[in-house]
Amino acid sequence: MTVIATTLVLTGCGNEETKKKDTEKQTKTVKKQDKKVKIESNEGKPQHEQLITVNKPPEMKYLDDETIDIYKQDEKKYDNTVQAITDDSITLLLGEYCFYDSAMDTMKCSVIVVNGTNTTIEELSFQASIEVKTQPNKTFEEDFTYEFIEVETGVLQPNKGFPAILGFLEKNPLEDDGDKMIKLNSQDITIQLKNIQYNAVE
Repeated sequence: MTVIATTLVLTGCGNEETKKKDTEKQTKTVKKQDKKVKIESNEGKPQHEQLITVNKPPEMKYLDDETIDIYKQDEKKYDNTVQAITDDSITLLLGEYCFYDSAMDTMKCSVIVVNGTNTTIEELSFQASIEVKTQPNKTFEEDFTYEFIEVETGVLQPNKGFPAILGFLEKNPLEDDGDKMIKLNSQDITIQLKNIQYNAVE
Protein backbone atom coordinates (compact mmCIF):
# COMPACT_ATOMS: atom_id res chain seq x y z
CA MET A 1 0.00 0.00 0.00
CA THR A 2 2.86 2.34 0.78
CA VAL A 3 4.33 1.84 -2.68
CA ILE A 4 0.98 2.54 -4.36
CA ALA A 5 0.42 5.72 -2.33
CA THR A 6 3.90 6.98 -3.19
CA THR A 7 3.28 6.32 -6.89
CA LEU A 8 0.01 8.25 -6.79
CA VAL A 9 1.64 11.21 -5.09
CA LEU A 10 4.44 11.28 -7.67
CA THR A 11 1.96 11.03 -10.53
CA GLY A 12 -0.01 13.94 -9.09
CA CYS A 13 3.12 16.04 -8.90
CA GLY A 14 3.86 15.19 -12.52
CA ASN A 15 0.41 16.31 -13.59
CA GLU A 16 0.81 19.62 -11.74
CA GLU A 17 4.17 20.16 -13.44
CA THR A 18 2.65 19.36 -16.83
CA LYS A 19 -0.21 21.78 -16.19
CA LYS A 20 2.28 24.47 -15.19
CA LYS A 21 4.27 23.98 -18.40
CA ASP A 22 1.09 24.00 -20.50
CA THR A 23 0.00 27.24 -18.83
CA GLU A 24 3.38 28.84 -19.49
CA LYS A 25 3.21 27.71 -23.12
CA GLN A 26 -0.29 29.14 -23.54
CA THR A 27 0.81 32.43 -21.94
CA LYS A 28 3.69 32.69 -24.42
CA THR A 29 1.30 32.01 -27.30
CA VAL A 30 -1.07 34.75 -26.14
CA LYS A 31 1.83 37.17 -25.87
CA LYS A 32 2.81 36.40 -29.48
CA GLN A 33 -0.76 36.94 -30.68
CA ASP A 34 -0.88 40.30 -28.91
CA LYS A 35 2.04 41.70 -30.90
CA LYS A 36 0.82 45.15 -31.96
CA VAL A 37 2.23 46.58 -35.17
CA LYS A 38 2.07 50.25 -36.11
CA ILE A 39 2.90 51.74 -39.52
CA GLU A 40 3.01 55.52 -39.75
CA SER A 41 2.22 55.79 -43.47
CA ASN A 42 2.36 53.98 -46.81
CA GLU A 43 3.60 57.07 -48.62
CA GLY A 44 6.78 56.36 -50.59
CA LYS A 45 6.87 52.67 -49.68
CA PRO A 46 7.90 50.27 -52.48
CA GLN A 47 5.37 47.93 -54.07
CA HIS A 48 5.55 44.53 -55.73
CA GLU A 49 3.34 42.41 -57.98
CA GLN A 50 1.47 39.72 -56.04
CA LEU A 51 -1.29 37.16 -56.64
CA ILE A 52 -4.10 37.91 -54.17
CA THR A 53 -7.36 36.27 -53.16
CA VAL A 54 -10.46 37.91 -51.65
CA ASN A 55 -12.29 36.66 -48.55
CA LYS A 56 -16.05 36.71 -48.29
CA PRO A 57 -16.57 38.35 -44.87
CA PRO A 58 -18.45 36.19 -42.33
CA GLU A 59 -20.93 39.05 -41.76
CA MET A 60 -21.93 39.10 -45.44
CA LYS A 61 -25.22 37.24 -44.94
CA TYR A 62 -26.41 40.00 -42.60
CA LEU A 63 -25.75 42.87 -45.03
CA ASP A 64 -28.30 44.58 -47.27
CA ASP A 65 -28.64 43.49 -50.91
CA GLU A 66 -26.98 46.63 -52.32
CA THR A 67 -23.85 46.17 -50.21
CA ILE A 68 -23.68 42.46 -51.05
CA ASP A 69 -23.85 43.27 -54.78
CA ILE A 70 -21.03 45.82 -54.41
CA TYR A 71 -18.88 43.32 -52.52
CA LYS A 72 -19.50 40.63 -55.14
CA GLN A 73 -18.53 42.99 -57.99
CA ASP A 74 -15.25 43.88 -56.30
CA GLU A 75 -14.53 40.26 -55.42
CA LYS A 76 -15.06 39.30 -59.08
CA LYS A 77 -12.73 42.10 -60.17
CA TYR A 78 -9.84 41.24 -57.85
CA ASP A 79 -10.07 37.62 -56.65
CA ASN A 80 -7.18 35.48 -57.96
CA THR A 81 -5.54 38.39 -59.78
CA VAL A 82 -2.03 39.82 -59.70
CA GLN A 83 -1.95 43.33 -58.20
CA ALA A 84 0.65 45.89 -57.10
CA ILE A 85 0.63 45.86 -53.30
CA THR A 86 2.71 47.79 -50.77
CA ASP A 87 5.62 45.87 -49.24
CA ASP A 88 4.95 44.56 -45.72
CA SER A 89 1.91 46.75 -45.17
CA ILE A 90 -1.80 47.15 -45.95
CA THR A 91 -2.97 48.06 -49.46
CA LEU A 92 -6.30 49.46 -50.68
CA LEU A 93 -7.51 48.48 -54.15
CA LEU A 94 -10.33 50.72 -55.38
CA GLY A 95 -13.52 48.94 -56.36
CA GLU A 96 -16.33 49.62 -58.83
CA TYR A 97 -18.48 51.70 -56.47
CA CYS A 98 -17.39 55.30 -55.96
CA PHE A 99 -19.91 58.13 -55.50
CA TYR A 100 -20.12 61.63 -54.12
CA ASP A 101 -23.34 62.00 -52.12
CA SER A 102 -24.15 65.71 -52.42
CA ALA A 103 -27.00 65.50 -49.91
CA MET A 104 -24.65 64.21 -47.20
CA ASP A 105 -21.46 65.96 -48.44
CA THR A 106 -19.79 62.54 -48.35
CA MET A 107 -17.58 60.52 -50.68
CA LYS A 108 -18.11 56.75 -50.59
CA CYS A 109 -15.80 54.23 -52.24
CA SER A 110 -15.72 50.46 -52.24
CA VAL A 111 -12.29 48.91 -51.73
CA ILE A 112 -10.51 45.63 -51.26
CA VAL A 113 -8.25 45.81 -48.19
CA VAL A 114 -5.21 43.55 -48.75
CA ASN A 115 -2.83 42.12 -46.16
CA GLY A 116 0.60 42.58 -47.73
CA THR A 117 2.50 41.45 -44.63
CA ASN A 118 4.01 38.02 -44.02
CA THR A 119 1.79 37.23 -41.00
CA THR A 120 -1.89 36.66 -40.34
CA ILE A 121 -3.39 39.82 -38.87
CA GLU A 122 -6.43 40.77 -36.79
CA GLU A 123 -8.01 43.90 -35.26
CA LEU A 124 -6.95 46.10 -38.17
CA SER A 125 -7.40 49.86 -38.12
CA PHE A 126 -6.15 52.79 -40.20
CA GLN A 127 -6.80 56.37 -41.23
CA ALA A 128 -7.09 57.45 -44.85
CA SER A 129 -6.98 60.56 -47.01
CA ILE A 130 -8.66 60.86 -50.41
CA GLU A 131 -8.02 63.09 -53.43
CA VAL A 132 -10.23 63.35 -56.52
CA LYS A 133 -8.56 64.71 -59.67
CA THR A 134 -11.86 65.82 -61.17
CA GLN A 135 -12.92 67.59 -57.95
CA PRO A 136 -9.79 69.54 -56.90
CA ASN A 137 -11.89 72.09 -54.99
CA LYS A 138 -13.18 69.44 -52.57
CA THR A 139 -11.21 68.31 -49.53
CA PHE A 140 -12.18 65.60 -47.07
CA GLU A 141 -11.63 64.80 -43.40
CA GLU A 142 -8.60 62.58 -42.69
CA ASP A 143 -8.75 61.92 -38.95
CA PHE A 144 -11.48 59.26 -38.92
CA THR A 145 -10.21 55.80 -37.91
CA TYR A 146 -11.61 52.79 -39.77
CA GLU A 147 -11.65 49.68 -37.57
CA PHE A 148 -12.19 46.08 -38.66
CA ILE A 149 -12.68 42.90 -36.64
CA GLU A 150 -12.66 39.27 -37.78
CA VAL A 151 -16.41 39.13 -38.46
CA GLU A 152 -15.75 41.78 -41.14
CA THR A 153 -12.40 40.55 -42.47
CA GLY A 154 -12.42 36.78 -42.07
CA VAL A 155 -9.04 35.23 -41.22
CA LEU A 156 -6.77 37.77 -42.88
CA GLN A 157 -3.75 35.75 -43.98
CA PRO A 158 -0.90 37.12 -46.10
CA ASN A 159 -1.92 38.19 -49.63
CA LYS A 160 -5.61 37.94 -48.80
CA GLY A 161 -8.08 40.80 -48.89
CA PHE A 162 -11.65 41.62 -47.90
CA PRO A 163 -14.24 44.04 -49.31
CA ALA A 164 -15.28 47.22 -47.51
CA ILE A 165 -16.89 50.61 -48.18
CA LEU A 166 -15.14 53.72 -46.89
CA GLY A 167 -16.86 57.07 -46.35
CA PHE A 168 -15.13 60.46 -46.37
CA LEU A 169 -16.86 63.57 -45.01
CA GLU A 170 -16.20 66.75 -46.99
CA LYS A 171 -14.52 69.66 -45.22
CA ASN A 172 -16.34 72.99 -45.44
CA PRO A 173 -18.64 72.19 -48.38
CA LEU A 174 -19.36 75.39 -50.29
CA GLU A 175 -21.02 74.44 -53.57
CA ASP A 176 -24.63 73.35 -53.79
CA ASP A 177 -24.60 70.22 -55.96
CA GLY A 178 -28.24 69.49 -55.26
CA ASP A 179 -29.57 66.27 -53.82
CA LYS A 180 -27.87 63.69 -56.03
CA MET A 181 -25.30 60.92 -56.25
CA ILE A 182 -22.37 61.75 -58.54
CA LYS A 183 -20.55 58.69 -59.89
CA LEU A 184 -16.77 58.99 -60.06
CA ASN A 185 -14.14 57.10 -62.01
CA SER A 186 -11.84 55.14 -59.68
CA GLN A 187 -8.88 56.08 -61.91
CA ASP A 188 -9.37 59.70 -60.83
CA ILE A 189 -9.16 58.83 -57.13
CA THR A 190 -6.13 58.41 -54.86
CA ILE A 191 -6.38 57.09 -51.30
CA GLN A 192 -3.39 57.18 -48.96
CA LEU A 193 -3.23 55.19 -45.72
CA LYS A 194 -1.67 56.33 -42.47
CA ASN A 195 -1.60 55.32 -38.80
CA ILE A 196 -2.06 51.65 -39.73
CA GLN A 197 -2.35 49.34 -36.70
CA TYR A 198 -3.00 45.63 -36.32
CA ASN A 199 -2.22 42.57 -34.22
CA ALA A 200 0.24 40.17 -35.83
CA VAL A 201 -0.70 36.52 -35.20
CA GLU A 202 2.39 34.29 -35.25
